Amino acid sequence: MRQPSNLVHLGTPNTGKDGSPSFYRTDDGRYVVQGYKLTEPSVRAQLVNCPDHEDAVIITRELADLIVVKHTGATQ
Repeated sequence: MRQPSNLVHLGTPNTGKDGSPSFYRTDDGRYVVQGYKLTEPSVRAQLVNCPDHEDAVIITRELADLIVVKHTGATQ
């Protein structure tokens, strides 16, 4: 998959953490989510078809809500 060359920061919920979780729009219209890596092997084993070149991150409900608001214009 082609990697983006630029990111636009779209939001970080007020979680009291230093910039995580956050989400971004890429220069080609896709999105990037930043969060804590999912590292627990027994939980990772539950991921559906997650190849080695992909990863899973944990985000807060606040970030999920913020993504919906920013993407759809809906209110929280």
